[in-house]
Amino acid sequence: MSGWDNNDQGAAGGWQTNAAEPVYDGWETPKGISSDIVPDQSKSALASLDQVNDLLQNASLDEGNDKCFGCGQPGHIRADCPSAEDNVCRYCKKPGHMVKECPDKPPMICDNCGQEGHTKIKCENPRRIDREHIADMPADKAWDKIKSAARERDADDAKEAIQEYIKAVDGAVTYRDLQESFIRDGINLWLIGVKRPLIDVYTNMDIQGNTGKKYTISYRFSERPSRPRERCGWPQDRQELLNRLDNAGDAVDGGIPKCVRCKQLGHVLKHCTIERQENEDAHKMMCYNCRSDQHRVRDCPEPRVDRFACKNCGKSGHKVAECPEEPNAENVECRRCHAKGHFAKDCPNGGGEGGSGCRNCGQEGHISRDCDQPENMDNVICHNCYKTGHRRRNCPLPTDWSKVQCTVCQEYGHTRVRCQKAPPDDMKGDASHGFDHVVVGNGAGWESSTGPAVMTTTSVGGW
Repeated sequence: MSGWDNNDQGAAGGWQTNAAEPVYDGWETPKGISSDIVPDQSKSALASLDQVNDLLQNASLDEGNDKCFGCGQPGHIRADCPSAEDNVCRYCKKPGHMVKECPDKPPMICDNCGQEGHTKIKCENPRRIDREHIADMPADKAWDKIKSAARERDADDAKEAIQEYIKAVDGAVTYRDLQESFIRDGINLWLIGVKRPLIDVYTNMDIQGNTGKKYTISYRFSERPSRPRERCGWPQDRQELLNRLDNAGDAVDGGIPKCVRCKQLGHVLKHCTIERQENEDAHKMMCYNCRSDQHRVRDCPEPRVDRFACKNCGKSGHKVAECPEEPNAENVECRRCHAKGHFAKDCPNGGGEGGSGCRNCGQEGHISRDCDQPENMDNVICHNCYKTGHRRRNCPLPTDWSKVQCTVCQEYGHTRVRCQKAPPDDMKGDASHGFDHVVVGNGAGWESSTGPAVMTTTSVGGW
């Protein structure tokens, strides 16, 4: 039955129905704890772990819980517990000290250079470069691969071949040596040292592992800049190109941590000495239903508000333009003062149309198109000469084409009649094809005419 039936055979490898009994896999350790990380002398540590798990299960998960994880009493934390058990060293498994104070612990190894006695934060030695991921091949084959990549102008293959050649010679070469060899053998591959802004956790590293270099290596197939914007930072001649390679390298991770609180290099957040400050830009909890900052919308006791409901009747399912009910002034919001109960034209804080009044008579309460007074030409402005007293069509001055905007290309200087650009897709179906007044004889279209179509264009003063 492949272990699906509830039998007693193969209890360790089948499905067990008694959840109260512990499940063992035959390796002397309970399931859920890897046997690889549990040493032989850790039975006491496992017992302490069981006690901590019992305390965690019995402890309350409320925010106000301040009980000690060591004794379970409130008022202090585990580090200040007077009755807590002695700390157990993670290295020697002996009580009474921590791993950083362990006398049996070997000297620390620097992750940067691999030497003893210091950490990578204070290390000033060249970095130990691991090239195990690079393929092994003789130096002459790697050099032939560089030539092939340069002929094919394949930047990825060129970078890979250079790293394979560096591994073949065990790093006994510099970027300047490589470039001089490329020039001597006629290989069209150039290592250009350029200044590039790097983030503070990155640095430039050469082949020997020396960090803090000034220039970043750029792999190119020409010694001249390919873009005009690169000329200002490009080497002026070949000698400067070679000199820059003495202080150049590839951009790599600097290996130094950065604190997210004080933004300084050399330590992480838990070792930061700066007090924690309240982040004003942090996202704050807010209910999107009632706008309260005490709970989320899932816990809101207020009824859900439909923000897409009709603004006139407040019901869902339609917009205010489709509302079947009479306009309700109580739900109208003024666009001027944002108060409810009136429109912008009736706003008491400025009158009709936001306080601008009628442009014809100057009075408030209506707009110019509803004015019952005779037209006042002193208030009419010509859009050609921008003088009062006449309109643009009656302007005595020549047309200022710099103020005329084409309706096809939206540029100034001509009308759609003289536009040299293709009309947009929504204007391709226009039968006038850019002409303002077109009369086509013998039918409405070109296809229905039995003779040549006669097209008459009325001049409107445009080009």
